[in-house]
Amino acid sequence: MTPCPELRRLAGEHARWRAEVAGFGGADAPAFAERLLDLWDEEILAHCRGEEDVLLPELAGRISEADAAIVFTLGDHVVLRRLARELRAADGPARAAAAENLARKLEEHAAFEERTLFPVLQETLGCVRLAELAGELAGRERSAGGRRAR
Repeated sequence: MTPCPELRRLAGEHARWRAEVAGFGGADAPAFAERLLDLWDEEILAHCRGEEDVLLPELAGRISEADAAIVFTLGDHVVLRRLARELRAADGPARAAAAENLARKLEEHAAFEERTLFPVLQETLGCVRLAELAGELAGRERSAGGRRAR
């Protein structure tokens, strides 16, 4: 199935983050941690909030809010937030490990959304409804401080 344009946009954000994180690889551990936190603060957190505020409630109106796709997405978002907090609080060698943990979980989460959540959204809501929600989603991301994908 060809993904809807809004889902392609969200997957494009994932791809750009992956590329940015991969590009951090040459940085020393403190720089890697700071750049990852900047990416979290500027984009990733707003992306998660947009999904939580717009897409997941819409999905929960059509399927059970206890559906695994919804529960797992929300759980992963909580874990990502925890890992970002741990990275912010860590220093020394623990900071490098915390950065790696956040980067790894971000990769796992993006893959989960693209493989599992996005198909459920498309099958359940359809491309027309996702297009209708796109403006609200973009507005939430901008108001939360997120940069738009380029």
